[in-house]
Amino acid sequence: MEKQQYCPICQQEVDYSSRYPKYLCNTCMDLCTDAEGRPVAFYNTTILGQGCQGEYKDMGERYGGDNCYVKGIPCKAEEHHFGGIVVEVV
Repeated sequence: MEKQQYCPICQQEVDYSSRYPKYLCNTCMDLCTDAEGRPVAFYNTTILGQGCQGEYKDMGERYGGDNCYVKGIPCKAEEHHFGGIVVEVV
């Protein structure tokens, strides 16, 4: 029997991951903000898909942290095990 998993924000079905049980779908990842509601995007710091850095979408300024919010729900961004970025509800 195939395991199912859903985005904890919008309930859209996502690929199953035992490593990241509370990860957000791509649509919800695009909604990340800081505590004041300013849009934030996260990216890897190396070409090999390592590291995790945030940047404000509106001005391109560095965001100093990995905590964020989606629709008011606290989340955290981190480097995905195989490269890329994953955001999970905390």
